[in-house]
Amino acid sequence: MERIRHFLQQPDIGVVSPSPEALARYASAFTHPSYIREQDPGNNALLFPDNFERLEFLGDRVLNLVVAEYLFLDGDQSEGAMTSRMEVVRNQHLGAIVPSLDIGFLKMIRAGQNQEKTSRIIAASFEAFIGAFYLDKGLEPAKLMLMRLIGDEIATFSSDDNYKKLLQERVQKSLQILPEYILIKKTGPDHCPEFTYQVLLDKEIWGTGRGATKAIATQNAARAALIALDRTPSPDSG
Repeated sequence: MERIRHFLQQPDIGVVSPSPEALARYASAFTHPSYIREQDPGNNALLFPDNFERLEFLGDRVLNLVVAEYLFLDGDQSEGAMTSRMEVVRNQHLGAIVPSLDIGFLKMIRAGQNQEKTSRIIAASFEAFIGAFYLDKGLEPAKLMLMRLIGDEIATFSSDDNYKKLLQERVQKSLQILPEYILIKKTGPDHCPEFTYQVLLDKEIWGTGRGATKAIATQNAARAALIALDRTPSPDSG
């Protein structure tokens, strides 16, 4: 549980003294069913927490509400435009956004040894985490936490140019790995910052991106990595 406490204390999350009941829910949010099956075939709830499926159900509804409200209040967009931007919460997009948040979320997910941490699992665990946070702190704190974590992602999302999604799908299929995004530096004043991120594939740097937000910088890093991969000869060429 100490790892969970340390994770929750990060400034962008801000949970300092969770109750034992809340800690158990957060543990469930990070637990894939394959972990329980592997560790405890009898599914003994006294020894291992529940998996994230029920919390995912709740967190999905909270996330959709928060994003829908943000889009509704963000200017005078048409229903069609808002519907298009709501795609940010779909599993394939959310599962690519979470690894780029630089909060160590992937390391918290517990899955069976032979279970790959797919975009679907990443998104489901994140939604379960939202559900656990909502039950612990309530709706308004959940809104603030989500805006700190993914507000820039929501504001800049485009399903047509989601390079993080494209990169993650590509390397998971060909290399069975996930991209890792590292903040290299932040320059400029707080009201006009510039972020520089690198994206690593199997511990090697494949792309660097800069931008006024973390979301833009990581998208640019993913785009650079895709370009680099396209320039790399395949093992069968030549």
